[in-house]
Amino acid sequence: MDLSSLKFDRRKFLKIFSLTTLSALVPKKSGAVEDFRNDKNIPKQYIQNRDTPGFHIRSANPFLGVDMQNWGLAIGGMVKKPIGLVYEDLFGLKMHSQLSRLKCVECWSAKAKWEGFRFEELVQQVQPDPAAKFVYIQSADSYYESFALEELLRARALFVLRMNGQPLSREHGFPLRLIAPFKYGYKNIKYITSIKFLDSRKRNYWSNSGPYSVDGTIQPGVDHPLDFNKKPLPINGGEVFHFFDKRPGNAR
Repeated sequence: MDLSSLKFDRRKFLKIFSLTTLSALVPKKSGAVEDFRNDKNIPKQYIQNRDTPGFHIRSANPFLGVDMQNWGLAIGGMVKKPIGLVYEDLFGLKMHSQLSRLKCVECWSAKAKWEGFRFEELVQQVQPDPAAKFVYIQSADSYYESFALEELLRARALFVLRMNGQPLSREHGFPLRLIAPFKYGYKNIKYITSIKFLDSRKRNYWSNSGPYSVDGTIQPGVDHPLDFNKKPLPINGGEVFHFFDKRPGNAR
């Protein structure tokens, strides 16, 4: 897709965007919301770990959120045509939606409706070198992840702009995050700023800073879904569906 051919009214877009996302992006007044912070020593205005009902928030590196005046998405590495995109450009890509569950290594999961674009849209634009079999992604909060290229090209991997019918909130990854529902939550990187195509695999944040693997594929075991009163339920590994989930037609 040639993004330069898109006629985009930036002023109109930003006006609509400001009206629909202001409540999600501006921190609530401290007295209006219950305090779910896991670490009360981190100031409330920071994005941080919070055990909010329905869908927990996790942040390896607490920070104030993305400064949209300076945000852009850089896509490069071993490609013929490196590109830089601004937020409006992402809405020129073909949108898809799916209902899928994020499964955390902490043994909880939560489902949401996600809307965004497939990775193949970016691949077609930048034209990676055939030797570039891996992808390295960085975020605004100094987090980073790595994947085999074929993992991101799977039908259920989605680069997300909207969650449950609303623009992504600052806590859940605004302006851009990844949902790869066959991987544990720590692989589902938020606040994405750059994507690089490489011929060798880099390690990820938690393999360098903690006990988790680079691969991060969900293993068979037990899940405690937040939307089912944390009742222990067995899982087979891979993408997690429970009997009370509505399985979409494109579930596989």
